[in-house]
Amino acid sequence: MNASASPLTIVLRLLLKWWWLVAIAVAIGGGVGYFVRSKQPNVYVAKTSVLFGQFFQPSGQRQSLDEIRQQIATYTNLAREANVLQPVIDNLSLPITVEDFNKRLTVYEEPNLPLLDIAVSDTNADNAVNMANAVAQELINSGLVSQTSQDIAFRAQQLTQIQKQIVQLQAEYDDLIAKGAGLTSAFEIAQNKAQIDSAQATLQSLRKLYSDMSSGMPDTSNVLTIFTAAQVKNVAVITGSFSSVILAAIGGLILSILTIILIGFFDDRLQWQDSLEQLDGVKVIGPLGVVPRNKLPLYVNTMPGSIEAEVVRQLRAKLVLATDGAQPKVVTIASYDSGDGKSVTSANLALATAESGLRTLLIDGDIRKGNLHEFFGLPNVMGLSDILAGRDDLGVLLSRALLDSKFDNLTLLTSGRASSNPAVLLSKPRFGDLLRLLRGQFDAIIMDSVPSIGGPDSAFLAEQSDGVVIVVHGQRTTRRSLRRTLQTLRQGANRSVNIYGIVFNRIALQLTSTYNQPYYRRNLAISPEKLDQEMINAGKRPALAGRNSNVMIDASGTRLYSVAATSIQLGVSKETLQEWVRTGFIKAEKRNRREWISENEISQLLERLPRHELPVGSAQANLPAKNATGKLSSGKLRDLLGGQRDALLASARDNNPPEDAE
Repeated sequence: MNASASPLTIVLRLLLKWWWLVAIAVAIGGGVGYFVRSKQPNVYVAKTSVLFGQFFQPSGQRQSLDEIRQQIATYTNLAREANVLQPVIDNLSLPITVEDFNKRLTVYEEPNLPLLDIAVSDTNADNAVNMANAVAQELINSGLVSQTSQDIAFRAQQLTQIQKQIVQLQAEYDDLIAKGAGLTSAFEIAQNKAQIDSAQATLQSLRKLYSDMSSGMPDTSNVLTIFTAAQVKNVAVITGSFSSVILAAIGGLILSILTIILIGFFDDRLQWQDSLEQLDGVKVIGPLGVVPRNKLPLYVNTMPGSIEAEVVRQLRAKLVLATDGAQPKVVTIASYDSGDGKSVTSANLALATAESGLRTLLIDGDIRKGNLHEFFGLPNVMGLSDILAGRDDLGVLLSRALLDSKFDNLTLLTSGRASSNPAVLLSKPRFGDLLRLLRGQFDAIIMDSVPSIGGPDSAFLAEQSDGVVIVVHGQRTTRRSLRRTLQTLRQGANRSVNIYGIVFNRIALQLTSTYNQPYYRRNLAISPEKLDQEMINAGKRPALAGRNSNVMIDASGTRLYSVAATSIQLGVSKETLQEWVRTGFIKAEKRNRREWISENEISQLLERLPRHELPVGSAQANLPAKNATGKLSSGKLRDLLGGQRDALLASARDNNPPEDAE
């Protein structure tokens, strides 16, 4: 038994099968997301960044980034407190509570930067900007930052006053120096000197005070400030984009894939695979195709050259191989439910068997609702149920019940009038006596049975058969149904039931690698009918034939053949004949830009062929007589060539039905 497929292969196969469900789910998800988004207002997000300076230490003692981060963490929690948010609500007259504000507020720090970002969302862009900036400013005004700013302002005012005093005293000092240069009186000079010394001492004292106060002044560059204020032009729109639509579509995609996987997990239907060999210990014979309604039911006749008809012939060949090369006498076709294709398969298998030259009988064993007679356009006056229910001689009843199907070698035994208890009729010994009689009259018997879901009738048919073929619907039959069919066929039988195998019905054969181009379907260069007609009408044509002609007669009366026609005459492919012409194995002449080969050249080629001579005395009477030279006479060679041509045409005609028959 084949190894089971991998889970990935199973999922991919399911996705290829249910691709339309995935497409619908994505479309619905995207549509719902777009509808919901269109009903919601746009949401705007404004962001303000606050820069943390190193104001907690005296100037010259810089804080590390880790210390600043601890401060940022403190202010991150502080920004959500009521003493920060409530003033903002009051100042902006916002109709919300602190709890509502916190739902719209997002506070986070920037990685590797001393920045604290404050983001506020609102359905109005101006409100979002005002709220973000107000929170940042209120955070700055509250706590240590505000106190530090006030201290800086006070000290700066004192330094300004001292600076003014220093400037004024310096000017007085310079005036005293200039005035002392022009004095002559000793008293005035002494008095000027005393004033200069006093001014100089005061000036030095003021300068020292200014220096001391400046050195203790906090670093104004380290104060907590707004680094980037929120602006209307920079607000982000989060709901107005198509991100919600994309997310909804992705959600639909995921949901559809999960649904498909669940369907595949719980789906018990049988799946056809080219590599499938067995199911529940029963051999898988192969597939049957999907047939157009206008070609049903007897598609082996209505489309004989199709792939679907070929696989029915292959089915018959496989049954022969299953019985060591002998045609099985009685084959029952079974299925689980009506509509699986059991009756159509029975009719076409019988038709394909009859085409092979075997005397074939098709029995409609569904004596509950049999309809095989309608396939052949025949009435159902007397059939199987009437024979089994009657008491007259079987031979007499059969002579009235067996109907000519209008196809060569094919006879039909209809189901007969419906019986109230079909299982009883089929279980009687009379049914076995009937089949023994029919076995001696026909080479092959195909029996259509009742679906196993309809009763145990198929078990009695299987018991009297050489083997059973089970038809499963390639799109709906479950493994449970197959097991029930097997159980029905094997229950209550006096002998073991031989099951040839399972065939999958309604499989697209054109998609499979095995059944796309049957090996034995030969494509000829021209149809045998066209060549035959051209050979008949060749004498009526002028010496130069048209470009679509394949046979012509030259002025000397010799028949000329095209390369395509010669390939049929010699039984080789067109490519092989073209190679013979190229190498000179056979000569061709060009006329009207085409290559033609005379009938004489074909005769000479046949005469040149090496032949095996039989020993003297072993020649049979039916072999052609030889002349003295050991070669066939030219007249007999022409007769042999003509006979060979006719045989080739007849063979090609049998293997290639006219195209209009399809």
